[in-house]
Amino acid sequence: MLTLIMTPTKFRERLEEADGEVDIEAFYGALRYVRDDGRGRRERRR
Repeated sequence: MLTLIMTPTKFRERLEEADGEVDIEAFYGALRYVRDDGRGRRERRR
């Protein structure tokens, strides 16, 4: 499995390269959702 670590700066650069084709607010919302879901799963395992 290949794991890629993207910094906030790298994310910003990639979004700028998308030249307006990505809904940035929806993208960040999805990232927050995935992050929060992962945190919730860890808490439930304890």
